[in-house]
Amino acid sequence: MRFTVSFATLLLFLLSACGGGDAAQTEDGGTTVSVEAAPSVYLAAEEALAAGKDPGAVSKLLMDNFSAISDPNTGALNFQASKDFTKMARQLSDKFPADTAVAMAFYRSAEVARAMNDPKRAATIYKDVHERYPTFSKAPEAMFMLAFTYDEDLKDYEAAKTTYTDFLKAHPKHSFADDTEMLLKNLGKSDEEILKELEAKAKEQ
Repeated sequence: MRFTVSFATLLLFLLSACGGGDAAQTEDGGTTVSVEAAPSVYLAAEEALAAGKDPGAVSKLLMDNFSAISDPNTGALNFQASKDFTKMARQLSDKFPADTAVAMAFYRSAEVARAMNDPKRAATIYKDVHERYPTFSKAPEAMFMLAFTYDEDLKDYEAAKTTYTDFLKAHPKHSFADDTEMLLKNLGKSDEEILKELEAKAKEQ
């Protein structure tokens, strides 16, 4: 019954253990174990950002390895790579809060945060994307997804209502406008309640 955005099909499975190339070594009888973390797959982007490279170039390095957030064979979420991506995208946006060249990576990091089952972080990112990059092509979607995250994930219906309403005022002809009107109409209702209403209407016809 509820509107579902395309990326909601991302698997929410978190790896129970992040082996990912970590090296463990036992010292003197195995009583002490030291673990050396594997280098981030986004190391090139991190180094480029630290070196003051062009924000567009840094963003490209980050997005070039976006697929690392999940296993290509199983689709299972790579939790460490996902954390690294969202962290790097936040650093990039914080350094360049008015440069749309970094907006896409930041927007994608909100999707990753939702896949990691961290809707509060996702909501914060969507809000920042919309406010920092108003001319970005996906700024309207960021606003919609902020409302949807309030609604579907955080159950903050007052914030969802306000943001859905603001979205319709700002983007009345957007392709998500009809979905937004439907979501507003059914805000806070369970699937069962929506189904009953639809059945009642069908009987009246």
